[in-house]
Parts: sequence; structure tokens; C-alpha cells
Amino acid sequence: MFKYIAPLCVFLAFSVVLEAKPRFRHRPPCGLPPFADDLPAEQQNNLTEIWKDYKEGDSCDEEQSRTREIIDSLPKDIRKNLHRRPTPPYLKGVSKDVLEKFQTIWKDKSIAWVDKHEKIEELAEKTLSGENLKKFKEFKAKKAEQTKEYETKEAKLSAEAKEAHEKIEKLQKEKFQIISELSEKAKEELFDLWHSRPFGRFGGGRGGKGHH
Repeated sequence: MFKYIAPLCVFLAFSVVLEAKPRFRHRPPCGLPPFADDLPAEQQNNLTEIWKDYKEGDSCDEEQSRTREIIDSLPKDIRKNLHRRPTPPYLKGVSKDVLEKFQTIWKDKSIAWVDKHEKIEELAEKTLSGENLKKFKEFKAKKAEQTKEYETKEAKLSAEAKEAHEKIEKLQKEKFQIISELSEKAKEELFDLWHSRPFGRFGGGRGGKGHH
């Protein structure tokens, strides 16, 4: 149950980032970073230009390298904020009071993941309206579609792949648990360290799909 509920709740809390969950160890997913809207206008435009011709399925080594250069050129205080929980698109523009209600659920470690999922949905239906509620429902529909696709692929795994998958899922759960229990200062230290970790192939370029 956790492996289906957790990605949804993490995405709800971090807007994209932990879901595929990647920021802690692996390279970021291809595509315009979810935090692009939180950057200064010049950097937003530069990132949009970098990713405008990218097609899903292509290698993105070159785009990732150029994106990394832009991020590394930002002042340290802005880069630090990229590792904080960004405001989900469906909460952009809501009142401080509403935002705090969602944050209370996200930060409450006494609430089980499955319960957080339900509480966040209930709160969204109760407090959001107009464009915000529309975006939340679009998010739910997209996640339902992705979960169905995930389950279909998982059911087709070979015995060897399934065994490895289950072990990796267990490790990821343990890793998330460790991180969730850290102080904000410790999290920032680790995020700063992981941010500086090199990734990608030597030489860049497309040359077909890359192995990450």
C-alpha cells in the first residue's frame, strides 16, 4: 500500500519532487524543473529556452548540464530555497490561513500516510475553489492515470526484476523515513551536499537514450 500512497502524498507535499523521488540520490527527471516559476525572470526565461525543443524519451544530458549551470550561478540563498517544499500549483494564490492548514497536515508525523492522503483530499474539497480546485482535481486525475500505468508495468515484471524492485522500494521507504526525521538544518546540509554531486555522462550530447 505504501508504494502507491506515498508517491501521491509526497507529491502533494513537495509538488513534484520527491515523487519520483530522485532528488536525494539520482539525477533529476528530464524536463523544465518544477521550481522554475520560483526563480527570477531571467533564469525562468533561460530555462524555458533550454527545454523548449526537448521531446520526451530523448536523452537530456545537454539540457541537464545547462540547467545545472544556471542553478549553480544563483545566489546561495536562492539555491537553498529550491530544496524547500515548494508551493503546489493548486495552492498558488490561496490565503495564508488555507496554506497553513495544508502545511499542518504535511508536517504532522503522527498522521499515517494513508490518512494524510485522505485528509488532504478532504481539505482541498472543503477549502479550494475555482482554478485552485480545478488544478487539484487535474492533479488527482493525472496521478490516478499514472498509478494505473505503474501497476500494469509492475505486474509484468519478471521474478528477478520483481525481487530487486521490492528490495529497492524498501530501501527508499527507509531513506525517506530517515530524512523526514531530520531537523531542517540537517536537511539543508544534505540537500546542499547532494546538489553538488556530479551526474551524467562525460561529453554530453544526445546520441540516443542515455543510461542514468
